[in-house]
Amino acid sequence: MKALIIENEKAAARNLRAVLQEISFPIEITGETDSIVDTIQWFRSNPAPDLVFMDIHLADGSAFEIFEHADISCPIIFTTAYDEYALRAFKVNSIAYLLKPINRKDLEDAIRKLENLRRKDSLPRENQAGTQTDMAGK
Repeated sequence: MKALIIENEKAAARNLRAVLQEISFPIEITGETDSIVDTIQWFRSNPAPDLVFMDIHLADGSAFEIFEHADISCPIIFTTAYDEYALRAFKVNSIAYLLKPINRKDLEDAIRKLENLRRKDSLPRENQAGTQTDMAGK
């Protein structure tokens, strides 16, 4: 799985990379940005990653500004020290909202959630409908 890290604090980015190496899911970091401007440019110049780890407070403003200038359709795991943006985060492809410092269990749970969602999305529609019908009939 290819991932982009958007984080302006070097220590937080280092911690996230270290925790990513500890988990059981193979994740390749294909890029790192630390500002709104750099992130917008990255999305315009690179193929979309499979996943984005995004801090909210960046050097040049709120990461939510990125969504006004770049089409980001991949899942996002927010990694932040602030809990007050959680509701807003889930309006923009967020699958998890992790508070810093990021720990292994929370990160693994978030990646597992993403994997489960992807598995469900890959089921043929007939199987999903059949499962719902079976459950409704019970």
